[in-house]
This record gives sequence, C-alpha cells and structure tokens, in this order.
Amino acid sequence: MEKQLETGNFTEANNEEWMRFALLSAGLGTWDMDPLVRKVRWDDRCRELFGFPEGHVIEYQDLLKYIYPDDRNRVDQAITNALQPESGGNFSVRFRTIGAQEWKVRWLDCKGKSYSLPDGTPYRFAGIVQDITREIEDREREELMIALVENSPDYMAAADNQGRFFYMNTAGKNLLGIADEFDISSLVNKDVFHPSDFHFMGEEVYNHLLAGRKWSGNIHVQHMVTKERIPCYADFIAIRDVSSGKVIGRCATLRDLRPVLQAEKEQQQLLALLENSRDFVSLSNEEGIVSYVNPAGLQLVGLDTVEDAKRSSTDFLFPEVAAAIMQEVNTAIAKKGHWSGELNFRHFKTGEAIPVFVTTMGVIDTATGVSQGRATICRDLRQEKAIRQQQIENKIELERMVEMRTSELKKANIDLNIVNQNLEQFAYVASHDLQEPLRKINMFSALLQDKYQEQLNETGMRNLGIIRNAATRMTTLIQDLLAFSRVSRQDHLYEAVDLHKTIQQVLADLDMLIQQKDAVIEMDELCTVQGIPLHMTQLFHNLLGNALKFTQPDKQPLIKIHSRRLSKPEVAAHPQLQNEMPYCEIRVTDNGIGFAPAYAKKIFVIFQRLHGRGEYEGSGIGLALCQKIVTAHHGVIYAESEEGKGATFIVILPVFTS
Repeated sequence: MEKQLETGNFTEANNEEWMRFALLSAGLGTWDMDPLVRKVRWDDRCRELFGFPEGHVIEYQDLLKYIYPDDRNRVDQAITNALQPESGGNFSVRFRTIGAQEWKVRWLDCKGKSYSLPDGTPYRFAGIVQDITREIEDREREELMIALVENSPDYMAAADNQGRFFYMNTAGKNLLGIADEFDISSLVNKDVFHPSDFHFMGEEVYNHLLAGRKWSGNIHVQHMVTKERIPCYADFIAIRDVSSGKVIGRCATLRDLRPVLQAEKEQQQLLALLENSRDFVSLSNEEGIVSYVNPAGLQLVGLDTVEDAKRSSTDFLFPEVAAAIMQEVNTAIAKKGHWSGELNFRHFKTGEAIPVFVTTMGVIDTATGVSQGRATICRDLRQEKAIRQQQIENKIELERMVEMRTSELKKANIDLNIVNQNLEQFAYVASHDLQEPLRKINMFSALLQDKYQEQLNETGMRNLGIIRNAATRMTTLIQDLLAFSRVSRQDHLYEAVDLHKTIQQVLADLDMLIQQKDAVIEMDELCTVQGIPLHMTQLFHNLLGNALKFTQPDKQPLIKIHSRRLSKPEVAAHPQLQNEMPYCEIRVTDNGIGFAPAYAKKIFVIFQRLHGRGEYEGSGIGLALCQKIVTAHHGVIYAESEEGKGATFIVILPVFTS
C-alpha cells in the first residue's frame, strides 16, 4: 500500500485497504455482531482492546464477562435498546473492560448502528471502538486538581497580564468577602488592594512576574465589604504559554496570616501569664530535663537564671525520695496523662524543704498526637500550712474558751434558778401576804361603811370610799403584775389554739359589758395558731376590753375581728419574724375614740396611760401584757389609729402546723 501511495497508483479497489489504514492510524477497532446468532466478529485492534490473545469471533455472552462489573448491565441495556427498530439503531456508550489475559482495565468509547429487515428483525449490528483510557485519566486528574484547588484553605487565583481575574477559588472569595455568584471576570487586581498596598504590588511584585520570575513575601489584601486590611503570605508565579514560553498571566496563592498572628499574640499573652504567675511553672522534655522555669519558680527554689534550672527534674527533689516520686509520676502520666500531689522541693541554696502542691501533665501535639514533654505547676504551701496550723491553735484556744464559758453558764444557770426560786417566793408573798392586808382593808372599810354609816358625816363616808377604791386598785395592780411576770415563764406547753373558740369565750365573759354598751361584734372564721391557750385568752380579753372601754358616747360601738394568712413577702417585711414559718394576721378594729399616731408605740409601755384615771379605769398594764404575750409567742403586735376615728390592733402569730 505504501508503494501505491508513493507511485500514486491507487484505484477504487483499494478502498477497503485505505479504510483499514485510516482506522489503524486513528487507533480504532471494528466489530460486527450477528444479532440472530449472538456472535461478535472483530478485528485485531478491537480484540487487543478487550485483551484477547487470539481469535476474531466470540460469543456475545462471553464478551460481556470481560466488561467491568459496574458497567456490564449498562452496556447490555444499551445494546438491547439499539437493536429495537424504534430506537433508530444508534449505539454509543463508554465503558471499561478487563483484559481477558492481562486483566488490565481500559476505558473504551464504543459507537455503532444496527440494521433491521422490513419486519423489524435486526440482521446486523456493527461499529467501531476507541481506547479513551488516557482521556479519562487526564480528565480525572484535571478534576482532582480542580477539587484540590477549590477545597484548598488558601486563596488561589489567576489573572492575565492586565490584572483581569479569570479564576478564584472558594477560599479566595471567602477571604475577600466576594459572593459565590459574583462574576469574577469583572474584577481586576487593584480592586483587592488598598491604594497604598497596590502601589507596592506594582513596584515590587508585578515587575518580577512580567519578567517571568516568581515572588514570595508578606502583603495585605483588602476585604471587599469591610475594607479590612488582611495580612497574608503570598506566592506569585508567572503563567507561560506552553509553545512560545511567553508570559501570558499570573497566579497567586495567599495564606491568611491572621490566625498565625493571633496565635503568636496568644502565645505572648500566655508567656506573660507564666512570667508573672506567682506559682512555680516549668517545662521539661520526655527525659525529664527542664528547659524553662518562670521567675516565681526560680525564686521559690533559690536559682538565679533559667540556665541554672536546665537540669534533671529529680534535682529539685530530695535524693532519698526522688526515684520513688518520679516512678509514681511517670506511671500516672502514662495512664491518665497527669499527676497531682503534695511533695517537698529542695531549696538549692539553703537546703530548706519547701512543701508544694504539684500538678504535672503531659504536653501532646494536637496535630500529630506526639508527646512534646511535660508541664508542671506548683503552689507554695508554706503560708497555707502556717494558716492551717494557726487555725488548729485557734480551734484549741476556742474550745478552751467555750469550755470555760460553758462552765460560767452552768454557774449562771444555777444562780438563775436561785433567782427564779426567789421570784416564785415573791410571787407567793405578792399573791397571799400582800393581798391579805388589802382584803382586810377592803372588808373593814365595807363594815365601817355599812355599820357606822349613820354616825359618819359626809366627809367620813367619802374618805372611806377613797380608801376602798385605793385598796381595789392596789389589788388589781398586784394581780396584773403577777400576770405580766408569769408570761415569760415556760411552764405551759404550746399547742393548737383555735382563735375563733378563744374569742367566743372572751366575748361570753364580756357579755354584760357588751350589753351595757349596746356594742355590735362582727367576726370571721379565725385561724388556728400555735400558742398557750391561757395567754391567748388574756391577749384578746385585753384587746376587746379596751375596744369596749374606749368608746365614743354618741356612737354605737362596732368591733370587727378577722384574720388571714400572710404571704412570704409580707412575712419578710417584718424582721422579727422567721421567713420559713407560716404566720396569721388578726385585726381587731373598733370605732372608738382612737389616739394620735404619735402614741402608737407608747401605748405598749407598762404603766403608760393616755387618759386620767377619772376618765377610764385601768392599771396601765393591759397593752404591755399583750405585747409581752405576743413576743413570747414569736409574733408581732402593733396599732394603727387616728384620734376620733377608732383604732386597729394587728396581731401576727405563728400558724399551727401538725
């Protein structure tokens, strides 16, 4: 054929030879399948691409075995579709083969066409096949490179010689604040620099690139939105035309230096923290050789410089215990990564034993997981131990003083019991011996008044009346004083007191006075409190007695009694009350003569009277007794009033809880 080409002696009979020559030159193989018998005939090139050593005919099912498993069904389906008349007979598919002999994987591009009889029966299916393995591998490498560039954490971009960008990766856009949808080709290099920085780029960087040289160094780019100047380390290279070698553009890789600068700043801050720490801080390698000790640590162990401290960790301990301690520390760090405990450092100048609390931990490189050595922090315990010893001594002294005080209190209790016994004797004398002469004065005054009434003149009778009234007042005063003194005694046990029943009993006792005054009593359901029943009776007998006593002559007396539970904020408003206990408020309100607000506290002082004896009878002890009873029951009593507008007495007592 070559001879025919040289002589030009080439005829139409040689078309088939020409066709084979063309196919061979293009690296194409041919195949021809008989759809009826399901056999494939191929040429040498096609057989080679399937990795068969010999033979030009193969069964279709045997052929499928040497198609890559993941592609096999897809190829079979494509052939089936091409043999259908309605498909037009066209066939085109890319797939992989596994060489029948050498098991080599190849990518093939197979194209063909089927031919059918008028009834639609296919009688021939033929085509060509081409090895595209190199094309696929090149494309995969290109996609890999693109993926590497796109997923790089660093800025990567390319521009022509005029500075017009034609590519920028995602990291670059993020660095400059550029949206993904932004048309990067509308951007030029001066857009990403501050004017002063762009001047430097033009003078220093771009001249190198136009000359075909690379440039590396620190630069600043400008954020498109915030205008922040961002420090970066840059590598610029020139892009050359492959054929001519002419510089046709430039590409750059930038690494954001902000994290590095921030890390350096934090490192400086950490170093400053270590340098100014009041605790001993040291660093050592895996072999236990110390490389750094902070100033406080040097001072603690009596060393002058860091160079003096560059020695084995065991030198900081006393020789007789160093080996055992280091074994314990090494074991703990190997198992848990750290060790903590109390030990003694050796002062290098004085030999003093310095008690310290030590924490030693392994330092691991987070990137590689490799141990970098150890860090140790120690706290000087000398002051702490001195304080602890002082606390022990103080505790012993306190216990001694408490014991002495307890002894004094026991003696005081004995003396108090003697005083209480004397008071009881006084109470007996007051209730019997003092009242006995008063009873006789009363009795004989009455006899004189009855028996000698006719012999005595008007002055004598008036004097006898004065004597009897004075004796009666003295008796009442003594009885009230006895009641007042008994309130503070704890002879009675506290119990649940139903105030509704208590006040009903008091009202029954005061029934004659209520009728005399034509008074109206209004009372709600009252709460149950924790108290001494007799004292509760005395309390409300005095309060209601006063309400009936101090009435206005031209107004029907009206007395209202009601109670309610106090909320926690209301309890907290009274410092005398305990916040964790429930309390009940009882209000006794009248429409009597009242009193000026200035006397609201004075009325509870013993023997204090706002009116003369001629106006209202009484000893001046009643309200003082009320206050003493309420205080003894851990409660509060106070009054609100205006002169001529009645008065309200508020009593707050603990609610009974079972």
